[in-house]
Amino acid sequence: MNKEEWTRVCDLFASEEFQRKSAINKENRAKLKIVHTSGARSFQRARALLVRKNGGVTVAARVEGKSYIEVEIFAEVLGTKAGYVRGLGRSVRSVGSFSLATYVDLSRRLEEARLEIEEMRARQMEYEALLVKWSDMEQTMREHLQMIEEQQWKKERADADDGGAATEKKKSIRR
Repeated sequence: MNKEEWTRVCDLFASEEFQRKSAINKENRAKLKIVHTSGARSFQRARALLVRKNGGVTVAARVEGKSYIEVEIFAEVLGTKAGYVRGLGRSVRSVGSFSLATYVDLSRRLEEARLEIEEMRARQMEYEALLVKWSDMEQTMREHLQMIEEQQWKKERADADDGGAATEKKKSIRR
């Protein structure tokens, strides 16, 4: 920057109009509820990067035994404005507390359903494991029963081959 340009910039910053606008902007900046400290990165972009970093999981919290989802957190902390939730952009609408409450309720119910499905899948896996064990036990019992039947058949066959002599001998011993 040459000397002439520098002089113009200094004159601009020293002018009454610039000082007046600067004071107004300073007051407005102090009134902001949401202080943006991410530089050129928007809240939405920062959120998207956080979600990607967490493996697609959105922000959720549990306070005093109550679960809060991301939209509830943003609405509570940053508030709503002109039909949308601040910090989430215009894609997440909040036409009133009813629609936000409905969204929150549906989100909770969806999460509960997901947990129930996971529990059911775990129970199904346990059930299938029990079925395999039962089938193995049933097969073992069949094999044992077959062995007993074969031994009984062999014994009857041996008795028949002896002409019943062994049976008669047993009867006489008992008397």
